[in-house]
Amino acid sequence: MTIMNRNIEDYVKVYEDFLDKDFCNQTIEKLEDAEWAMHQFYQAGTGDYVSYENELSVSWSNIPERQIIQDKMWNIIDRYIRQDHAHCTEWWNGWNGYSSVRFNKYDESTQMKIHCDHIHSMFDGQMKGIPTLSILGVLNDDYEGGDFVMWQDTVMRFPQGSIVVFPSNFMYPHRVDPVTKGVRYSYVSWVW
Repeated sequence: MTIMNRNIEDYVKVYEDFLDKDFCNQTIEKLEDAEWAMHQFYQAGTGDYVSYENELSVSWSNIPERQIIQDKMWNIIDRYIRQDHAHCTEWWNGWNGYSSVRFNKYDESTQMKIHCDHIHSMFDGQMKGIPTLSILGVLNDDYEGGDFVMWQDTVMRFPQGSIVVFPSNFMYPHRVDPVTKGVRYSYVSWVW
């Protein structure tokens, strides 16, 4: 039996070139006409949804590129679980599905406050459970600021087209710092 790796940073995996640059740019073009709403955090204790100052915008726009991204993510999830963390498959080798892609847009001065993805409200309907993995995809890198920060002090920069996968629990707090120039586009999904 292989001993489990105890370094939490090793459970954050970046897969570069998940999407090619032309596809990313095409997706951004379509998203410019999408309907956007201010991001909200679910408060498990009260059942309320709240937004904070300078919060990013989100869209569930059903552009054709969304389904292409959705379909490709299956292979990354499978690779993360069965190849990159095969030492865990003795006790954790399955997943039930993953959420639809949500697009994120960070205009200048917008951000996402520090949080973890232990999302109570997402899987309380037909899908039951909590997210076990978070997936973040990067559609552009031609902006300033907007750093993705894990564990309060680890800045992670991803090139356009990259995707990152990490556990959705309290040990993986993350935030996006305010964008200082340009617009940052990304997308997220959660495995359960």
